[in-house]
Amino acid sequence: METFTPGIFQFGTFLSQVDSTTIGLGAVGNVVFIIVCLWIFFSCAFVVGQQDVLIIQRFGKFLRVAQAGLNFKIPLLDKVAGKVSLRIQELDIPGQFKTSDNVFVNMIIRVQFSVIPEKSADAFYKLSSPGQQISAFVLNVVRGEVAKMILRDVFEHQDSIGSAINQQLSLSMMEFGFQIRNALVNEVRPAEEVVQAMNRVLATENDKVAAKNQGEAQKLRAVLNAEAEAESKRLQGEGIAKQREAIVTGLAASVDSLKAAMPEANASDLMRLVLLNQYFDALRDIAHGEKSKVVFMSSSPNAIQSFSDQLYQAMVGANETSNHPANTGAGQGGNQKKPNIFDVTTDK
Repeated sequence: METFTPGIFQFGTFLSQVDSTTIGLGAVGNVVFIIVCLWIFFSCAFVVGQQDVLIIQRFGKFLRVAQAGLNFKIPLLDKVAGKVSLRIQELDIPGQFKTSDNVFVNMIIRVQFSVIPEKSADAFYKLSSPGQQISAFVLNVVRGEVAKMILRDVFEHQDSIGSAINQQLSLSMMEFGFQIRNALVNEVRPAEEVVQAMNRVLATENDKVAAKNQGEAQKLRAVLNAEAEAESKRLQGEGIAKQREAIVTGLAASVDSLKAAMPEANASDLMRLVLLNQYFDALRDIAHGEKSKVVFMSSSPNAIQSFSDQLYQAMVGANETSNHPANTGAGQGGNQKKPNIFDVTTDK
């Protein structure tokens, strides 16, 4: 028993060592298995963002388009070739174009485009540089449209240029998987000399219109002034006629009053007295005028008698003319002389 005991003890020790080694190898294998599984999972699964798609290839050949969300692929066989954005993109395209009136104009065309989701593979594979291709198409279309217009029409029909770009470019780019959303003429800028010449032409046209309007205004003003003056003369004539009628009526009343007071006096003497009284009233009014300075008048009895006779004859002639308008020319005659009794010096 003493010789067998150490052998059994050694065999038990060996078994315990073997078990601990097996347990250690199993733990390492589990860890390696977990790591391999994780690597396979992350190699197979991938996430695509919103408004993006990924192009998947297998052995270098197009396989499918991965849409937004969680996707899977076979590791080592499939790979992501690239990403295509479905967002609307904007492209500014500058260029110089010649109009039909031989004017060179610089323009900036703004094009908004996007990838057609169903043709994402065509957009990725068929065009290596979409921006350059779209710029070339746009410049070609605009060059043809501007060549049909004069410079003024280019400014006035910018919408038609954009419509032509949309119509022609949409058909061309749809083959490559692109959709043209909108095309706008963002800026039209001729040479500085052309702008100054256009401004001078516009200024002269405005001057012509202003001169024409001013002439029409002066013509209308002259016509209105003439009509107003004619109406004024008519009303003035009516006023003078009524004034003379009132004067004659007043003189007749004065003569009647004097005749009632002096029955022995005849009508002609009474008329002379009334006219002479009015003559002195007129002199008084002239003397009180603001602009009257000096009044020269004759004070001899013969002069007053002569003036009285002339004034009486003038009133009689005027009365006859008003009573017989058909004999106006004969009644006034060339024998009557205008009285020249006094001179009045006034400051104008």
